[in-house]
Amino acid sequence: MTQNNSQKNSTKSRPRQVIVLNMLKRGGSKRYEIEFAGVKFEVEDHCIGWDYDHARQLVERHDGEVDAIVVAGVREFGSFGDTEVLHHSTRQLMSAATKTPVYVGTELQTFCANWTIRRALKNDPMLLRHKKVLFHMAVFTPYSSTITAETSRVSAADPLMIQVPMRLDGSRAIENFLRITGPLISTNIYYKVNFLRAVLWPQGNSRMQRWIENSDIFVTYASLMKSFEDYECFKGKILIIDTAPEALKRKLVAAGVAKIIEFLPDMSHFTSYDIPSFAVFNGLVDQVRIARQSRLTLSEFTLNLVESANVMPKPHVETAPPLRRCAFVVHPLSVKQLLKSSHLSFLETAPHPVTRGVEKLLAHVPMFPYGQVLGSKSELTGQEVICDIYALTATPRALMEMKEENLYKQLLNAARAAKDNGALMLGLGAYTKVAGDAGVTVARRSPIPITTGNSYSAAATLWAARVMVERMQGMTPDFSNPDKRPLQAKAMVVGATGSIGRVSSLLLAQSFSEIVLVATRPEKLLELRDEINELHPNTTVKVSTLANPELSDTDLVVTATSSRGKSILDIMQVKPGAVICDCSRPLDISPEEAAQRPDVMVIESGEIDLPGMVNITHSIGLPKPSVYACLAETVLLTMEGRFDNFSLSRTLNLENVKEIYSIGKRHGAKLSAIRCHQGVVTDEMIANCKRLAEQRLESWEVRQKLEEPEGQHDDEPIPVEPATVTRMIR
Repeated sequence: MTQNNSQKNSTKSRPRQVIVLNMLKRGGSKRYEIEFAGVKFEVEDHCIGWDYDHARQLVERHDGEVDAIVVAGVREFGSFGDTEVLHHSTRQLMSAATKTPVYVGTELQTFCANWTIRRALKNDPMLLRHKKVLFHMAVFTPYSSTITAETSRVSAADPLMIQVPMRLDGSRAIENFLRITGPLISTNIYYKVNFLRAVLWPQGNSRMQRWIENSDIFVTYASLMKSFEDYECFKGKILIIDTAPEALKRKLVAAGVAKIIEFLPDMSHFTSYDIPSFAVFNGLVDQVRIARQSRLTLSEFTLNLVESANVMPKPHVETAPPLRRCAFVVHPLSVKQLLKSSHLSFLETAPHPVTRGVEKLLAHVPMFPYGQVLGSKSELTGQEVICDIYALTATPRALMEMKEENLYKQLLNAARAAKDNGALMLGLGAYTKVAGDAGVTVARRSPIPITTGNSYSAAATLWAARVMVERMQGMTPDFSNPDKRPLQAKAMVVGATGSIGRVSSLLLAQSFSEIVLVATRPEKLLELRDEINELHPNTTVKVSTLANPELSDTDLVVTATSSRGKSILDIMQVKPGAVICDCSRPLDISPEEAAQRPDVMVIESGEIDLPGMVNITHSIGLPKPSVYACLAETVLLTMEGRFDNFSLSRTLNLENVKEIYSIGKRHGAKLSAIRCHQGVVTDEMIANCKRLAEQRLESWEVRQKLEEPEGQHDDEPIPVEPATVTRMIR
C-alpha cells in the first residue's frame, strides 16, 4: 500500500509534458515550465503556421511520448444556427494520435464564452438588445447562438477570409454561406491558402474597418486582431474577444474602445503564467483532472474547479458606455419653409395653385434620412448618444389632410429604418405627434419605443418661464418641490385644459400662490380646478373663459393654444414687468403686439442645450447647438436607458414631466438661451424692460381704474382651443 501511494505521489509530482502546435504563428519553438492548479508542466511550443503536414508529423512523433498535444488556432467544425460542417483536416490531425489526447479548446471556449456573456447580460440586460453585432468569423464562433438569441441584427465578415469583399447580413445569409462554402471550409485549404493573406489583405482590411464603424459590437479572436494597422474604428464600440493581451488592451483603450469583454477567465488563483489561448487552457485543465485521477467529465471537473476556487470572468475593460442611438422625425411647418430647400427655391415666386400642387405632391414622398445630432454625452455617466434625424416633406396642412393610415405607414417605415440603423427609440416631432391619435397607434405597431417629447416640452416651457420671472422680479419658484411654500405671485395659463396647458397649470399651482385657468370649455376648467384644489389646497384657483379681466395683476402668463393668429388677450392690459411665455405654434403674441409693450417680457417656450460637444449636421430651425425640447427628450431617454413608450396621446402625465426634467438635470441638459421676437434675450433687454416697467407701474393702478379695458369685451369669448404645440421639432 505504501509503495502504491509513493508511486501515485511520484506521478503527481512529475512535470507533465505538453506539446503546443501553434497554427497561428510561424517561427521556431520554445520551452518553458509552468505550474497550474498545483500541477507542474513542461511545455514545448512550436510555431508552425498553417502547415498541416508538419503538424501531423509532430503529432505522430510525440504520440505516446507526451501527456498532451495542444493544437491552437483550429476548429473541429464550422457552425451557425442549425448548420454544421466538420473540418476534416482538423479531425484527421486529432485522430493521428492514438495514445496522447489532442486538445483544440472548443469545449472550454464555448463554456466560458456562454458563462461570460450571460453574466454580462444579467448585469446589463440591454447589452446586446437592438445592437448591430459584427462577427469576424461567424462560422468558427461556437458560442454565436448565445449572441443571436439576444439580437437579430447580426452580420459577418467571413467572405473576407476567402478574399470575397462582401458582408453577410442576417443569420440566414450566414447559414447559406456556410452551406455553400462547406466543402471548402471542411479542408485545410480554407486556412492554409487564404487565411493569413486575407486578414492582411489591404482592401479587405479597409472594408472591415468600415463595417466595424457601422456596428455596435465586434466579435473576434486575439489572433485576428493582428490584421489591423490602427484601432480608430473601435472608438465607442464593444469588443467581445477570447483573450486580450495587455499590449492589445492598451492600444484599444487609447483608441477609445467602450468596453472589452474577455472569455478567458482570471487564472491568477491557479497560475502566475499568462495562458495564451483556450486550447492551452483546455489541455491544462484536463491534465489536472487526469493527474488528480478524477472520474468527472471535463465539463463537470471544470465547473467544480471554477466553483471551488471562486474563479470569475475577467473584469470588463470599460472606458465609457458604448454609443447608443435614437432617431427623430421632422417636417416643414409651412409651404414657405418647404420651398426654402435649394431644390425647390425656384418655386418661391410661383403662383399659389402651383405651390399648392407641389405641397400636395411632396406629401407623398417617403421618409428619408435628413441629418444627425452628434456628440451628446452625459456628464454623469459618460453615455454618448447619436440621434438620426428623418424628414417628411409634408406640411402641417398636408399631414392633416392625409389619411391617418398613410401617415402611420410613413412613421412606421421611419421606425423600422431607425431600428435597422441601431436606434433604440424614435421621437415624433411637430404635427407627426398630434395627427391621428398622437402616437398611440404608431407606438403599438413600432419595433422600437416611441415618444412625442411633449413631457420635456412642458418642463422646458416652465423652466424658461421660471428663469425669466426670476430675472425680472427676483422670484425663485421651485417646480420640483411640491412642499415648498408657494410664491406670493399670480400666474395664468391660457389654453389650460389642453395637453401642455394642463400640465403647466398643475406645475405652476405648486409654485404660485394664485393661478388663473383660461379656456373655452367651462366643464373642463372646473374639472382642472378641482384637481388642483385637491393637490394644492393652499393655492387660490380662478377659472375663466376670458384672459383680459385678470391680466392687470398677473406676474406670469403662459399661452398654450392653437388659436392660429386669433387674438387671445389684450397686450395693453398686461401688468408692467410681467412675463408672457408663448409656447403656441403659430405664436399667440405677434411681434407687433409685443412691440407695443416694451415693459412686458414676451418669450418663447424653452429649448435645450444637450450635454457634451454637440454637433448638429443640418439645420433644424434653431441656433446651433440648441435643440427643441421634444428632440432632447428622445436623446435623454436614450441616454438614461429608459427604453419604453414615454409621452403618448394628447394627455400628458404629470409624473413623466417631472421625471424627464430630473433625467435632464441629472445628465447635464441645460436651458438654452431664451428667445423672444428679436432673437436671444440679452441682459440689456431685461434691464431695459425692467426700467420701463418700474416707470409704468407708478401710474398703473390708477390707469386701470380710470380707463375701460381695450380690445375684446367681456361678453365676447376668446377662441382658445386645447393646446396643440406645432413646431418643426416640437
